[in-house]
Amino acid sequence: MTYRSALNGEKPGSYQIATRSGKTTINPGETLIFEQYVTGYGNIQTAKLQAYISTDAFDLEDSYILSSLATENTEMGLKLSWGNQKDKLSETGFTCVMAGLSYTPDDESTMIFDVEQASKRPILASEKKLNHAPFEYTLKTKKALSPGEHYIDFYLTYFNGEKWITSKERVSFKIRNFFERHAKTISALAIIASISGIIRFLASPIYDLVKPLF
Repeated sequence: MTYRSALNGEKPGSYQIATRSGKTTINPGETLIFEQYVTGYGNIQTAKLQAYISTDAFDLEDSYILSSLATENTEMGLKLSWGNQKDKLSETGFTCVMAGLSYTPDDESTMIFDVEQASKRPILASEKKLNHAPFEYTLKTKKALSPGEHYIDFYLTYFNGEKWITSKERVSFKIRNFFERHAKTISALAIIASISGIIRFLASPIYDLVKPLF
């Protein structure tokens, strides 16, 4: 049995990290949540994912990554799911050797394999959400984190059957500044101030007219 049995699955592979993020503009102290998949096809060996994350940006105790493959034999066959392991950030970030499934003890364990073994379609388990994404990040930012753009760099390294390849993915997020965080309140105060100015402008001539009557 082969890991990737679709047409040209044995040829030198080409892969890229694919990040799916939701809310990326947040307030300091809020949590950044995003998912990562590995997409591509072809030969891939000894793959690893390295993330360099500034520990000054995140609370290490309340930040974690879900990863790792779980397998379960059921009446319907082998059930696969991601998110079997929960790891906290280290001081340097996050490193993952992309192990997962091996068909024989001599095979290299990998998370890059056909999710539909019988179909011959080039669809990988690492491209699918199976209960969880292959990698799910929950990163709590520090309350003192400075406003502006921040970045997390991810590097995927693997041997494609002919040479070593490294690709980079950058995840960016923005911390709102004081005015952005309180935009609604500031806008409301500005509207009130404008209305007050208009009322004073309209009332002043009327007051001048009626003042002599009293």
